[in-house]
Amino acid sequence: MITLQKSLNSLIITGLLFISPIYTSTPVRAQSSQTSISHASTKTLIKDELYFGLSKPGGKTVSEVEWQLFLNRVITPRLPDGLTVMDVYGQYLDSSGKLTREKTKLVILIYENSQTKNQKIEEIIASYKRTFRQESVLRVTSSVKVSF
Repeated sequence: MITLQKSLNSLIITGLLFISPIYTSTPVRAQSSQTSISHASTKTLIKDELYFGLSKPGGKTVSEVEWQLFLNRVITPRLPDGLTVMDVYGQYLDSSGKLTREKTKLVILIYENSQTKNQKIEEIIASYKRTFRQESVLRVTSSVKVSF
């Protein structure tokens, strides 16, 4: 019985080693089909994460059709160079102090810093708030190094 217990414990520990995440400080880079990345091709760009909450006042939500129309008519024409959209789930305290949980669309943008791009992003945020009666759209901006 003791041998069986030791074997099971060893098996469980070994299994955990295989499924546990391993964290390293190795940078992650996008790489083209070319053989290697030269330091000359590394650029510092701006990364914006825009969090568009899908809950509307009155208990309604922004539908997938409404979101796709907004993406196609408002976001894409202003930022045609490319973007990433992800479905995420979040929570926050609203202006009245109530905890709100909601489905969210996360739009990730990576671009060269310019006043024009910044203005277009501000237009997108203002349009979303107005169209779907939102208090805010969270915008997280950072500087990132990328290579292609």
